Amino acid sequence: MGRVPMSTVGAIVEARAATAPSRRRADPGSVVRERATLLSTVPLFADLSKRHRRQLSKLASETNVRSGGYIVQAGQPGRAFYVILEGRAKVVRGVGPSGRRVATLGPGDFFGELALLDGGPRTASVIAEDDLVAVRVPRSAFRRMLRAEADVAIKLLENLASIVRKQSPSE
Repeated sequence: MGRVPMSTVGAIVEARAATAPSRRRADPGSVVRERATLLSTVPLFADLSKRHRRQLSKLASETNVRSGGYIVQAGQPGRAFYVILEGRAKVVRGVGPSGRRVATLGPGDFFGELALLDGGPRTASVIAEDDLVAVRVPRSAFRRMLRAEADVAIKLLENLASIVRKQSPSE
């Protein structure tokens, strides 16, 4: 879990609001550029080349979840990475929506980096508290990209090592 800069999220939300759906379909390049900018602020993807971030952003799509709906459920396989654009969600451990709240997520928050890498079971449920809009990167498409682009896999491993190193006590 982490957070992207609010200025980046705000710019994307403003662009989405100002652009009619028909125009967005007519200019898919602007959507790809917005998502590439958003994903560039996620530490795992930060050092990818511009070309690779654009490829990654083409895999992404917007997803809408109604208030009270599950974004992910604890115990289920990790199938995607998410960045919240609009709305709030609660992270709960335990059974059902009444489990123990461990965090609240809002615009700019992201989760599911490990799901992209290993697809293991989710350790918590994430439930929309408001109608929610998020950018979703599916694991299956991400894995195809990694198979086709070894440079992306190497860069992700380097970024992951850097993240772990920063969180570990100095030697």
